[in-house]
Amino acid sequence: CLSLSLSASLSLSLPLSFCDPPPQVDAHEDDVNSVAFADVGSQILFSGGDDALCKVWDRRTLREDRPQPVGVLAGHRDGVTFIDSKGDARFLVSNSKDQTIKLWDIRRFSPKEGLQASRQAVTQQNWDYRWQQVPKRAFKSHRLVGDTSVMTYRGHGVLHTLIRCRFSPTFSTGQRYIYTGCSTGRLVIYEVLTGRVVSRLWQHQACVRDVSWHPLLNNIISTSWDGSVCQWDYQMRDGVGEGLAASSPPQSRRRDPETPEDS
Repeated sequence: CLSLSLSASLSLSLPLSFCDPPPQVDAHEDDVNSVAFADVGSQILFSGGDDALCKVWDRRTLREDRPQPVGVLAGHRDGVTFIDSKGDARFLVSNSKDQTIKLWDIRRFSPKEGLQASRQAVTQQNWDYRWQQVPKRAFKSHRLVGDTSVMTYRGHGVLHTLIRCRFSPTFSTGQRYIYTGCSTGRLVIYEVLTGRVVSRLWQHQACVRDVSWHPLLNNIISTSWDGSVCQWDYQMRDGVGEGLAASSPPQSRRRDPETPEDS
């Protein structure tokens, strides 16, 4: 089992105290790739790993000798690369090597059949997403037994690295979108309720690992393995917000290869 560390020491001079040694629980059966709190004031946290499962934990009931999650969310066919909470202690999204994003409601945990189906699907994966192309079987659209996800989003690629996905900001969009990077160099934006792709923005020449949407302004920043960072200025296509469009070509900045990375 892989351990999820709930606290850690820092080698910085900070006015904080940490448990020594930090408490740990055996959280997943494979690499733990992502963790997130449910909201700013919550004791609830989420974790996701290469066992294709998302787990919900309550810090108040964690025990190192008997680690028991509050519940488990099963439905992915391959490892979970990233988790993002909506911040309402109810909904979260997960990105996965099975080339999908899933929306979850933690009031709907998966039954034992769902856990077994996900585990079996993972054991059937014999390809390496870091350097191989996606096999055709990875595009299966039927749901696994016990899949309790609310929605599944398809239209982006998860290859080479642990690509992130997130909810769009509350202030400017009401969190009505989910956005993600893509192995093809695109920034892909889905509408939460319908699952449709409302925008594919392309400027990068290589995998887009991470994207950040400004919480207040109409700006999105994307970063890529091509060495560039792009700023996208966007606008709604019409008054009722049927979609998003880049209002101008993105501003792009590349690292000078002659400049030391730590400068």
